[in-house]
Amino acid sequence: MAVDLVVANGTVVTPQGAATADVLIGDGRILDIVAPGAGRGAQTVEARDRVVLPGGIDPHVHFLMNFMGQRSVYDFFSGSVAALRGGVTTFIDFALQRQGRSIADGLAFRRSKADGEVACDYGLHPIVTDVNDASLAEIDGLVAGGASTFKVYTIYRSEKLMLEDGPLLELMHAAGRAGGGVILHAENASIIDTAIARALARGDVAPRFHAATRPTISETEAVQRAILFGAQADCPIHIFHLNSGPAVALVAAARARGQSVSAETCTHYLALTDEVYDRVDGHLFVASPPLRDKANQDMIWAGLAEGALAIVTSDDASYSAEAKALGKARFDTIANGMPGVEARLPLLWTLGVASGRLTLERFCEAWAGETAKLFGLAPQKGAIAPGADADLVVIDPQTRRSMTVDSHFGPIGYNPFAGMELTGWPVATIRRGAIAVVDGVFRGARGEGRYLARKPVG
Repeated sequence: MAVDLVVANGTVVTPQGAATADVLIGDGRILDIVAPGAGRGAQTVEARDRVVLPGGIDPHVHFLMNFMGQRSVYDFFSGSVAALRGGVTTFIDFALQRQGRSIADGLAFRRSKADGEVACDYGLHPIVTDVNDASLAEIDGLVAGGASTFKVYTIYRSEKLMLEDGPLLELMHAAGRAGGGVILHAENASIIDTAIARALARGDVAPRFHAATRPTISETEAVQRAILFGAQADCPIHIFHLNSGPAVALVAAARARGQSVSAETCTHYLALTDEVYDRVDGHLFVASPPLRDKANQDMIWAGLAEGALAIVTSDDASYSAEAKALGKARFDTIANGMPGVEARLPLLWTLGVASGRLTLERFCEAWAGETAKLFGLAPQKGAIAPGADADLVVIDPQTRRSMTVDSHFGPIGYNPFAGMELTGWPVATIRRGAIAVVDGVFRGARGEGRYLARKPVG
């Protein structure tokens, strides 16, 4: 097969380790990894003094999202451009099942919005809100068709997103039998709703009380419940955006028992603590679960290094500064979420690899490799290996520059990581053998991404 592109002379990180090499690419796939200088092709990307990583996989983003009366800045096109600028070549978003409708309807609707728009490859997690005989009967077909992980919320009752325990357990039984998995936003609704009502009655409305009304026990209890349900149903489970130290211990213990449990944390939990809520712009940092104190952050980092937390995601929710400000007079009306799909790479590289918290191999697993395995994308995605899709990102491991409001794509108007001096910035992103971004400039085109039918996970 003809060599279309050579990524030459870089430090190439493969599952076997890191070495200086050339990566040969043809027809959108990795053909071979050869000695430096040995590659010849129609086009060359020079990677000397650079590190060549697998293209990132972010399985937790919210593009074209409406929530709490606000809409994200990123749609499927602009969000995928931001992803590519940040070295992410594959993302997984969500497809909401409306109550009274089928799960497949939600999936088809979201595909109608994304197909033809995305600039990189993507998948979808169906969000299940209505468990009944008809929706349970859909599970086998959905898993077989490539939508193998089903998201549930254990909170947001008034928003008609929450699943009660009985329906959740039924869904886990159905998903487990079909070879699928359940992924959870795990917080205890009763604890949180009670605490919010008490705070508002006292007049405690500042952003600080968003965190105070979502204590670590609210996450820890919900994670424990999910683990118990998953074990009873023999269903793989994955916990989204975990950031409570005690919950990390629960996940680690379940994994040690041999249960199919995984969890993630997000870059904002690794980079920020709850001290930001006392700033004049504290409303910009409201997300759920909330940022926590340094002690919890330290436990999260330890869990990530040891593998109890398998991966790191962005949970990108690109509400503008103006949209966030609309609710700042009362913490429970602030649109939840922060942008982050583009910042994940330099943050995780700087705070993880460059600081000595993560080995290069552990970084690659958290960035792409383990994600591909967990969500049915391996071996096509997640590693630099012959036969895999030629999804690569070339980074500069030495140059340091400060994150600013202009560091990310689009008119968001703020950057939660502004002022942080970071390294590991991407200099080139390659999507299925095509150079998609160079030095932050998008070179691709709308609609070049494709929908990924993911393999069963159970």
